[in-house]
Amino acid sequence: MSLSIHLNFNGQCQQAFEFYVTVLQGEIDSMLQVKDAPISESFSADWQQKIVHASISIQDVVICGADVKPEHYQKPSGFYLLLGFGNEAAVISAFQQLSAGGTVILPPQQTFWSSCYAIVIDRFGVPWKLNCGTE
Repeated sequence: MSLSIHLNFNGQCQQAFEFYVTVLQGEIDSMLQVKDAPISESFSADWQQKIVHASISIQDVVICGADVKPEHYQKPSGFYLLLGFGNEAAVISAFQQLSAGGTVILPPQQTFWSSCYAIVIDRFGVPWKLNCGTE
C-alpha cells in the first residue's frame, strides 16, 4: 500500500508544481494535460491546457494534483503540509519563497519544540507548516 497527497488547484496546477520543484528541490514525475485524456473533446479549448493529473516527488513523499473546474474548486482547509528541515536557514529560505504572494500565518520563530517554525499559505492556496528539527 502507498499513501500520497492529492491537491486540487483552480487552474494553476502546472505553475504550482513547477514552483514546488524549485523551492523544495523535488522532481516532476508526471504532468498530464486534459488534451491528452481520452475524454478531452468534452472540454473547452481553453481547458485543454489544464492539468488532469500531476505528481512530484519531494524526497520520499509524492504529492499529486490536478486542476478542477472553478465551480468545483474549494480552497484547501482543515490540513497543512508539514515540511521538516535540518536547519533554521532552510526553514527561512522555504518560508520566504512560499510566502511570496501568499498569506503569512506565523513568521519564522522559535517555539518550545523547534528552533525555527513558521506557517504560511502559498499563492496557490496550499497551507504549509515549516519546522526545523523534523527532517
